[in-house]
Amino acid sequence: MSYEVYHIIKKPIITEESQIQTAKANQYTFQVASNANKIQIKRAVETMFPGVHVVSVNTMNCKGKTRRNFRTRQLGKKADWKKAIVTLRAGEKIELV
Repeated sequence: MSYEVYHIIKKPIITEESQIQTAKANQYTFQVASNANKIQIKRAVETMFPGVHVVSVNTMNCKGKTRRNFRTRQLGKKADWKKAIVTLRAGEKIELV
């Protein structure tokens, strides 16, 4: 497995909403590198999880939230990040947990 694959896909996003998407539409959600495009994400998922065929990839850029420092009460900002929703072929699945 290529070292680059782990730089493209950072981690799966496991929330209540993403679990519903997985059950209904066979879609999985990942946090990915901000500079990754859809073709790189598709290749990374198919390399990381053998036997899986990606039908489509939808991406969105998410803004980082504003947070206040506990000690100094100054405002700060979390980093912006990119989310990818990957749709798999019918009957295929990825074991994330």
